[in-house]
Amino acid sequence: MTAKDMAAVKAAAQAQVDAEYTLSETLGMKRKAVDPMGAAYKRAAVDAEVEIDESYFFAINYEKYNMTFRNNAIVEYATERINRSAGDIVKAFLDFGRDKMKRLDEEESPSASPIHIGNIIPSEVLARHDIALPPDPVEPNRRPSPQEIVKAYIMLLRTDQAGFIRNADERGANQYAVNFAKLRDTMKRRIFEGLLREKYGVATCRLVRILLDKGKLDEGQLTKLAMLPAKETREKLGLLNQAGVVEIQEIPKTADRAPGRTFYLWYVPLDKCYHELLVETYRAIGNLQQRKREELKIRNRLLDKLNREDVMNDMSLLGPADQEELKLMEKVLLRIETSKKRLDEMIMILRDF
Repeated sequence: MTAKDMAAVKAAAQAQVDAEYTLSETLGMKRKAVDPMGAAYKRAAVDAEVEIDESYFFAINYEKYNMTFRNNAIVEYATERINRSAGDIVKAFLDFGRDKMKRLDEEESPSASPIHIGNIIPSEVLARHDIALPPDPVEPNRRPSPQEIVKAYIMLLRTDQAGFIRNADERGANQYAVNFAKLRDTMKRRIFEGLLREKYGVATCRLVRILLDKGKLDEGQLTKLAMLPAKETREKLGLLNQAGVVEIQEIPKTADRAPGRTFYLWYVPLDKCYHELLVETYRAIGNLQQRKREELKIRNRLLDKLNREDVMNDMSLLGPADQEELKLMEKVLLRIETSKKRLDEMIMILRDF
């Protein structure tokens, strides 16, 4: 089989997969019958009104839900890291390829050109002028065009260390795509470093970041790069080693593996850290759920009152003390649910992204 035949087979297989994927989303849906002579016929043709075929069964598409949550998390990250317009540009890329995204483990989004993105972006986004562009040497007073603004943001997102956008020249000239593979690592590492900073401090987090960037280093190299005293570096490495964040790789100079003739290199087992962080997050959600049950348990008397029909119809029947207790309970439960939501977002990035 020649390379041309192989390419034709792959194209046919991909077309079959795309057809089956599209069919699975429309199966069980049929167009609603509309009178072709009626006034609403044209509107129905545009809106593509459909009705459910009751002979079919439906199920939740969890993959689509996860892809939606992932896309929203990426847009929020771009907005937080750069600015709101950068988040809108990333959102335009994701919206452009939404129907072509099939799996959560894809390496990149469907590609798009700056022209495509410029046509999707609302005009008010490009009118913000929140990016500085070099003046035109011929017409210094000329405002940059929408296409120039879009290209500038794409270049900014492409060169950012987070890796939002990558070139997709293999799909055609001037094509770009959202780099899911890079963003997976970036967003997981962002969560990991943030928790380290909160738990151990900025200096300790700096040691871990240096090891992640440089690879395996000995204690002397770490001390110089982190600009910390040797004693403090040793103490922090010992603390991180106890927590399982860093480990030691022994490299003996001789066959007898004598300690005096052995290099000891520190490194971060990142996949192991992510797994341990995921387990800790599960445990934290379990603790929050247990706390919620306890908060409700100690207010059984108040809950019994709230379930009474007369109180449900008229909350003013509750006494002042019960109303204050109700406000406190709602405040506590709101905090618990907010914490659970944040932890659930962390689980999505660590496990599902």
